[in-house]
Amino acid sequence: MRLRCMIRATIAGCVSAGATGALLGLFGHLLRLESWQRPLAYFIGLLALLLAAREWGWIRFPLPERKRQTEKYFAHSFGFVTASWMWGFHIGFGFFTRITFGGFWVLVAAAIGSGSPGYGAVLMVVYWLGRMLPVWVAPSLGYEGGSSGELLEKIMFCSPVHHRVAGFGLLFSAGIVLLFAFKEQLTTFVTLAGWH
Repeated sequence: MRLRCMIRATIAGCVSAGATGALLGLFGHLLRLESWQRPLAYFIGLLALLLAAREWGWIRFPLPERKRQTEKYFAHSFGFVTASWMWGFHIGFGFFTRITFGGFWVLVAAAIGSGSPGYGAVLMVVYWLGRMLPVWVAPSLGYEGGSSGELLEKIMFCSPVHHRVAGFGLLFSAGIVLLFAFKEQLTTFVTLAGWH
C-alpha cells in the first residue's frame, strides 16, 4: 500500500506543480519578460545569493508563505490511498503549504522570468520530484510509519546542515545565472585575452 500511495502522491504533485509552473511562465509571457533576460538574470542571481546568505544564517528574514501543512483529515475521511492523491495535488502547487527553503522563490522567479509556460512547467515538476525524493528514500532509512513529524525528523535530522547544503545549491545556481548574464562580457574578455 505504501508504494501505491507514494506513486499516487508523486503523480498528483507532478500535475499540480506542472500547472503552477505553466501559469507562472504564462504570467511572465503576458508581462513580456522575455525581452528583459539580462536584467532578470541579474535579479535572479542576486536573489539566489541573498537566499543563500539566509540559509547560512548570515541574515534573517521570513519567507513569504502560508504557515500551514496539508490537511490531515484527508486520510481519516477518504483513506490513505485516496488521500495520497489529494496530498500530492495540494502540496505540488507549492504555494499552499509551508516553504522551508528559499530556493523555491528562485525557481518561481526563473519560471516567471522565462516567459515560457513549458519551461515553467518543467522547472516546477522537477522541483516537485526533488521534494518527493525523501518520501521515496524514507523506507531505506528504516521509517516504518507513524507521524509525518517523525519522517521529517529522520530525513532532516540535522536542519542546520540541511540549510547549509541548500545554501550551496543556491550559490551554485547564482553562479550559473550570473555567468549567463555576463555572457557577452566574458566572451569579449576571452577574445581580447586571446584565450579562444
